Amino acid sequence: MTELKIRHIINGRVVSLSDDRSIIVGQNYKVVKFLEDKGVELAARAPCPLRRQVISPFRLLCRLFRHEIRGFVQLRDNRKVVATRQGLYYSETDEILLKPALLPETGMEIKPPMTITVDSSERILWGEYWGNNSQREVRLFVSEDKGKSYRPFWTFKTGEVKHIHNILEDNFSDCYWVCVGDQNKEPGIGRLSRDLKSLDWLVKGEQRYRAVTGFVFKDKIVYGTDTEKDFNAIYAVDKTTGKMEKLCQTPGSCIYAAKFGKWYTIGTSVEYFEKYSNNLATLWISADAVNWRQVYQVEKDIFSKKYFQFGSIILPRNGWRHDEIVFSGQALKKIDNKVYVAQVIEG
Repeated sequence: MTELKIRHIINGRVVSLSDDRSIIVGQNYKVVKFLEDKGVELAARAPCPLRRQVISPFRLLCRLFRHEIRGFVQLRDNRKVVATRQGLYYSETDEILLKPALLPETGMEIKPPMTITVDSSERILWGEYWGNNSQREVRLFVSEDKGKSYRPFWTFKTGEVKHIHNILEDNFSDCYWVCVGDQNKEPGIGRLSRDLKSLDWLVKGEQRYRAVTGFVFKDKIVYGTDTEKDFNAIYAVDKTTGKMEKLCQTPGSCIYAAKFGKWYTIGTSVEYFEKYSNNLATLWISADAVNWRQVYQVEKDIFSKKYFQFGSIILPRNGWRHDEIVFSGQALKKIDNKVYVAQVIEG
C-alpha cells in the first residue's frame, strides 16, 4: 500500500519549485519564496488595482473574482514572468515589482493565458485562454526578450479551437505540443515546429484528446483528460501515429501534472460532470507514468463550483529533482489555499 505523509507549509497556492528546495507560492497578486531553513521572502508582486486590494483579505471574494496568480515562470537570471486574469507582467533581474509586458496592437483584445511555457532557450510561449463563447479566432504568442514583449506567431481560425490550455516543449522530437480545448471538434494536441512556422494535428476532435498538461517521452505523451462531458482517464498517445492507450480511469478532470524526482503526479478536480457525480479531488502517482495509483483524496467544500471555483488538487507547473511531492488545495475542505509537502510511503 502506498500513502502520503503530509505536513503543512504555508498559506497560498503553489506555482513553481526550485531545485534548492524553495517553494514558490502565489498569495493573491504577490509571489513569495519559501525555503524551510530560511523562512519566507517576497519574490514578486503584480500590479493590483485598488478594487482588488480591497478584496485581498477575504478568501471567498478572492475565489469569486479569481484574484490569483495564474501563471508563473522564473528565468535563469532570476527574472520572473507572471500571468493573471488581467494581463502579463515581467521583472528585471531580482526586481520585486512586476511591470506590464508590451503586447502588440492586433485589433482584437489579447486574452491572458492559462499557462506560460519557458523553453530550454528561455523563449516564452503561451496561447489565449478565456470562455470564447463567440468562437473568435485564437492566437499563440512568443517572447524572445525575457517576457518584456510578445508577438503573435500563429492564429487558429474562427471555430477551430475554443482556447489554448498549454504548450509543452519536446526536446526528443525538437518541437512543441499545443494542447487545446474544449467541445465537439475543438479538442486536440498539435505538433508545433521549433521555428514556430508549422502546426499539424496529432489528434483532434474527441474529448479524450482534451489535455491541459502531461509528460513528454521519446515515443509518447502521457496526460490526463480535462472533460466534464465524458469519463476522465490517463492516456498515453503515440507521438508518431496518434494511437491511444488508456492507462487508468480517474474520478475527475485532470488539470495539473508535475514530476517530483522519480514520481509522476496528476491531480484531479471536482466540477459539473455530465455522466457521473463526484465530490472528491484526488492525487495520482506513478514511478513509470504507466502504472498509476491514487494516494490522496479530499472533499469539495460547501461553496458553489460555479462562483467559488472547482475543487482542485493544484500542482506546480514545473517539478524538481526531489522525491517530495508539493501540492495545494483549491475549494477543498480543510486544505483550501494551503500548501503541503508530502513524502511517499511505500508499503
